[in-house]
Amino acid sequence: MFVINGAHLLRGFLFICSIGGTRSSDFIPNLIQIMSFMTRIAVVALAATAALAFSGGDISEYYDSSTFSCCVSNGWGFVIVRSYCSFGGTDSNAPATLRQAAAGGLEYHDVYHFPCTSVDAATQVSDDNAAVAGLYGMMWFDIETNYSPNCGWSGDAATNCDFLGQLIAAGNSLGIHMGIYASAYMWENIMGGCTVGADNGVVLWYANWDGAQSFGDFSSFGGWSHPNIKQYNDGVGICGINADGDWYPD
Repeated sequence: MFVINGAHLLRGFLFICSIGGTRSSDFIPNLIQIMSFMTRIAVVALAATAALAFSGGDISEYYDSSTFSCCVSNGWGFVIVRSYCSFGGTDSNAPATLRQAAAGGLEYHDVYHFPCTSVDAATQVSDDNAAVAGLYGMMWFDIETNYSPNCGWSGDAATNCDFLGQLIAAGNSLGIHMGIYASAYMWENIMGGCTVGADNGVVLWYANWDGAQSFGDFSSFGGWSHPNIKQYNDGVGICGINADGDWYPD
């Protein structure tokens, strides 16, 4: 980032004026125009920098295009929609919600998949993908406590790690662009020292509800040295939408 120092610029012009034997006051109008132009450049540069960051949210309910249009007006650039439920079935609202998000002006729309361990990994990934095919960019596997009957993670981290590996393998076989959602706490309690996501190049969306749109709080876990998205808030409260707040820098 550059900084325009008006005092230095002014002294430079006055120095040039003194060499030319011309009254410096003759140059003041031009100087003002130049400094105004340079200020506009600085504003554009700052706006471009801000445009490299994206705010958005993740949701588990249906919303229409007007709601998403409102979200766009409030700075959202993406949404992540639940497409597979914790009980082991596709979310019937997801296809329509994704279409409404696109109609509302959201350029990027992903899905998140809440795995059920009693459903075959390849089957649930295939079912999920078929239900929302062509409507999403990435599928994120949601790694957190699952309270649905017969769907929860086991008490053995190695078993859980193996199941996640099966989900990833299923996604790879279908050409799905994948990511993993987890907090450090959930990952360590469910997956232990598992690095299957990072080892397979699957990117991380992590949760820490500190309210900060920054990766400054991130500490490595699961083999990831850096994240791709942060869930920074568990309730953003805009446009009447029930969403978690998410952010990524570019």
